[in-house]
Amino acid sequence: MFASPGILLNKGNQRLFMKIVMSLRTRSERKSTFINLERTRCCLADEFNFSPSNDAIWKFLLSTDIPRLTRNFLWKAMHKTYRLGAFRQHIPHLEHLELCGICKVPESMEHIMLECTSPAQELIWNLAERLWRLRHSDWPRLNWGLLLGSGLARFRSNQGKLMRGKNRLFKILVYTSMKLIWKLRNERDEVHNRWLALINNALKRDQLLTNRYRFGNLARNSDTVLQTWSGTLKDEDALPDDWTQVTPDCQKERKRGRKRRDG
Repeated sequence: MFASPGILLNKGNQRLFMKIVMSLRTRSERKSTFINLERTRCCLADEFNFSPSNDAIWKFLLSTDIPRLTRNFLWKAMHKTYRLGAFRQHIPHLEHLELCGICKVPESMEHIMLECTSPAQELIWNLAERLWRLRHSDWPRLNWGLLLGSGLARFRSNQGKLMRGKNRLFKILVYTSMKLIWKLRNERDEVHNRWLALINNALKRDQLLTNRYRFGNLARNSDTVLQTWSGTLKDEDALPDDWTQVTPDCQKERKRGRKRRDG
């Protein structure tokens, strides 16, 4: 009898079959991922004369020594999956989010972490460096590749021996600072969005109150509203001269419930 290749269905399980299927798939590496991996490798080589493999970099990013949410953050940063900068350029009503709200330049994760003039970013890195210098003097010059590969730092003693405690401290300082900078950046966006929503509500309220059909003598003067908001609206040139006019709602609301019969 001839032995047929493969495995019998009743001899395996879903985990085994999925592992086999995944091993047969050819994965094309993302361009942005390839660039970040190369930058990480080059920066570590320049700083520590150490060029890790891709597997070593991924092993650090997935290490259980790092909190789970931080691992997710670093993994997405390496793959450049956060929707920043040019990603929002072609999304209606979100084009303005392509630029950093502070620096007015195209936003990227590297810009947020190292280049933005936000006081919070500068303060966080200064605090990290200050803590580092309580024990060590050689705080490296930070760059994007070094941040992504912080867990692979290779600080050595004068005798050439790896300093595990020093390397681990650097890793913790870097990924903790990165996570906080990202969190504060999102909170800044949240404040901006909440403020913008309140301003839009005030504008909408002004516009609705100009409707004389609904409010009669209590209606707000259209000229007053136009003078208040003129020059502040998005795509204002595309609006009619008097954009305050609201179509009257002529439909009467149906009364809820049934009328009770007398007696």
